[in-house]
Amino acid sequence: MSDVEQYLRSEQIEILSYTGGKLGITAVPGSGKTFTLAHLAAKLALRLIHQAASNDERLVLVVTFANAAVNSLKARIADHLKQRGVINTISYRVRTLHGLAHDLVHERPSLAGLAEDFKIVDERTAQSIREEVVTAWLKANGLDLFASYFADEWRDSPKKRACLEREKLPELAQSLAEQFIRQAKDRRATPQAIRAKLAQLPESYLPLVRFGCEVYEQYQRALSYRGAVDFDDLVMLALHALEQDAAFLERQRARYAYILEDEAQDSSASQEQLLRLLSAERNWVRVGDPNQAINTTFTTADPKYLRAFLEEVGVQKRTLSAAGRSAAPIVALANHLISWTLTEHPNPALRNTFLEQYIALTAPDDPQANPPPETARLHLEYSPGKQYTPAQEIEMVARSLAQWQAEQPDQTAAALVPDNQHGFKLAEQLRALGVRYEELLRSTSSTRQTAKRLELVLRYLAKPTQPDGNKRLASLYRDVWWQLHLGEQLGAEGDAWCDETYKRLVALRRIETFLFPEPGILLSEALNLPEDEALEPLYLDLERFRETVQRWLLAAHLPIDQLVLTIGQDIFRTPSEIALGYKLAQLLRGFASEVPMARLGEFAAELGRISANERRFIGFEREEEGYKPKPGIVTIATMHAAKGLEWDRVYLLSLNDYSFPSALPEDRYLDEKFYVRDSLNLNAEIGAQLESLLTDSAYEEGVASEQARLDYAAERLRLLYVGITRAKRELILTWNSGRYYKQGQVQQPAQAFLALYDFWQRMRL
Repeated sequence: MSDVEQYLRSEQIEILSYTGGKLGITAVPGSGKTFTLAHLAAKLALRLIHQAASNDERLVLVVTFANAAVNSLKARIADHLKQRGVINTISYRVRTLHGLAHDLVHERPSLAGLAEDFKIVDERTAQSIREEVVTAWLKANGLDLFASYFADEWRDSPKKRACLEREKLPELAQSLAEQFIRQAKDRRATPQAIRAKLAQLPESYLPLVRFGCEVYEQYQRALSYRGAVDFDDLVMLALHALEQDAAFLERQRARYAYILEDEAQDSSASQEQLLRLLSAERNWVRVGDPNQAINTTFTTADPKYLRAFLEEVGVQKRTLSAAGRSAAPIVALANHLISWTLTEHPNPALRNTFLEQYIALTAPDDPQANPPPETARLHLEYSPGKQYTPAQEIEMVARSLAQWQAEQPDQTAAALVPDNQHGFKLAEQLRALGVRYEELLRSTSSTRQTAKRLELVLRYLAKPTQPDGNKRLASLYRDVWWQLHLGEQLGAEGDAWCDETYKRLVALRRIETFLFPEPGILLSEALNLPEDEALEPLYLDLERFRETVQRWLLAAHLPIDQLVLTIGQDIFRTPSEIALGYKLAQLLRGFASEVPMARLGEFAAELGRISANERRFIGFEREEEGYKPKPGIVTIATMHAAKGLEWDRVYLLSLNDYSFPSALPEDRYLDEKFYVRDSLNLNAEIGAQLESLLTDSAYEEGVASEQARLDYAAERLRLLYVGITRAKRELILTWNSGRYYKQGQVQQPAQAFLALYDFWQRMRL
């Protein structure tokens, strides 16, 4: 027995006794799920090593949800094997679902109808293709297909109709296209199959599916033109390849002696089909927690697949219920959220949100015993009749974190927000207070700032001689150059000089009088600025700016990646900025290969989407390297991004009935657009129309929108549960009145928040 094994809990020992068959494991937060899964994988791999013949290729396959978990699981399995004196990395394989699908398709691309050198487009390219396709469709078809879905006042008013066509419809159509294509591929429905079924129906029936099918068809054609597939195609094609060739399927089944599925609550229809096929429903272990299913509303994941698996005849069932992460008061609060939801939630339709599974405290002698209750702190910021605006809530939390950082530099802390925008505003407040922090948001502030600087340079270089070229140059000086140079040294004292120089550059009639002056013309003359010996450092800095811009103009003909690296030498200084600049250069080079005729303006626009957080861009963040909270540094993260992590102190923000609705009549929802009639959720309706078509069932408008409210409210309850269980010793919950309080739309505390507040009050007594 290894040193680790002697400290295993009885539940873990029972799981590690597994030798074969179908096994379902439900694990509460902090119960050592990943540790146990890695330990089981190592034991099974060791068994295969001992049983192996000379030509035996059998191995253990571990499938996990996210890229961030792959390296962690690999390292843990290798460590367990090493403790047993075995160094063997070929007896197991750890893959994401899409990584596994890629392996299968790459092995026999002809079975999937692909060339040997097929390409996989990344998320950015796939989104770009969808945008092009949808834009072209709208240009050809306009508003007509969607007109019946808009509220009368928006459809009938020429001014509002123009706004719909210019702003609202393109955004809505992009969202619908993404939703439709993703669901169609998860259901393995090709555009041709959808079109064939539509041909049997009246032309006016299922209008959203007709839009989706046309966009889907053009999207697939664009991929085919590139000789490429997207990530969702991979799963569909892998299934197709396995079903097409029985011998190929049997080889794969023989290769994977055991299949272990991590995060099984996030399984989808296609993932379950693939793993059922590969495992032959023999040696298949599924590990997860339906109570932490928080990806259901924006992916095809659904905890129903794991819950149904646990009810299947012949499936062994095990639990990991003891968790030492959190102090007893925090565990009690998390357990109360489950029991309240199951028995007292004001909407009975949501009382099945959670699996009835509670967190148990560990034994006092456990290696990971719960933090002592006397070190715990629970606080729910609520007083009847008192409201906090979003800005007031952020200021209150930021000041509390500033005090924490000064008093507890050896502890970890996180502020968890329901959406990225709330996180950005909190980051600004922490920065103003001098609080050290890191972000786990859609993109970090350093990524956005780096992209923004580069965007401003490219926007100027794209059209330096246009009428507004002098204004672009002035912005380049004020927002990039000055901030990187004397602006940092002089602060507010130098802002007057910067503002005056900006105005003089904007006012220039001929920009070349500044950039390329005649011999003997001084900067003060070119810009009509005062001459003063005390201003010499400022003029020298302005001269360097001019020389740098001249050099950039000469380099503007270079390929985009080389141009970015050239510019980066002047505007990127820290190692992380330089590394991000290199990644941006690679990204834009990829964009150039996808759009060969793209000019500097298009490249600048792509950077603008990243800096405005409209385009996801992975820098050197958790997705690639894994994230570990650092003592004395605040982590800002969405509650989704916090899953799998833990901190000593955790703040949960914005717990109002908009961020956490209860599917009650007065609640409002993000996906129910104010310009769409009857509070319809068109993303839900397009999915329901597709399901109706594929299953030959009746479609009733509005039913899917009502179900979407319940699904969203259920997911937000589980998200709150995830947030609570990130805290080890201290947990602070706050709420705000919502962003539209000035318009009279005042949000109230979430029903779950009020229930937790009442429970906390009873605990205190």
